[in-house]
Amino acid sequence: MAVEDVVAREFALKRYIRAHSAEKYLVYHSTQKRPCGQLIVVDDGYDLFLSLILYPSFGWDEPAYFLEGDPDGRSFSELLVDVVAADVIEPWGGGKWHLEIFRSASPEPEDWNGEM
Repeated sequence: MAVEDVVAREFALKRYIRAHSAEKYLVYHSTQKRPCGQLIVVDDGYDLFLSLILYPSFGWDEPAYFLEGDPDGRSFSELLVDVVAADVIEPWGGGKWHLEIFRSASPEPEDWNGEM
């Protein structure tokens, strides 16, 4: 669907740390100056393990778009999974992957104190 593609392009995943078998990305949305999430990717040689942390500073559960007569709208968090699949999983070679999604209670990682 073209509308979903346009809305998905408002997300940007910027690699923050790169290692041999792991990467960390910060998730940005065009409406926010600061990151609204982060993604950690670990490759164990067989599968990819992804942990997506969503910050509460963004409306993840809000509808990402509205089309009149479309009863199956998608939220921003659902569209972000598509972005992760296209921008991260495919360049790593696709294959089998596992995604966990966490919601942070604090808006910034510095405020977490080890809590999610």
